[in-house]
Amino acid sequence: MTDAQLLHLLRDCYTPAGPNIVAAGLVRSATLTPDPDAPGASVPGLPPRFIAAITLHAAGLDDAANAQLAAQVENRLLGLPSISRVELHLLPALFPIL
Repeated sequence: MTDAQLLHLLRDCYTPAGPNIVAAGLVRSATLTPDPDAPGASVPGLPPRFIAAITLHAAGLDDAANAQLAAQVENRLLGLPSISRVELHLLPALFPIL
């Protein structure tokens, strides 16, 4: 898995207003790093597992909407066998008055 594939996977996560978080410009960064502590990481022949580090702008000022967005991103990525952990960082909303 690559960082570009990770960004593509985030297109399945949507804002409360409708567009996906990538198209809405909310994703600031999306990177993968190998997880040396993942189960089976030291077993030869098993595919590597990764930590997905995602930084994105909050969808708005509503804490419930931001929590739902964070859960949506985590659920999408943790459903993949190659992702062992998600580290999600929420930045303040881009346009807090909207």
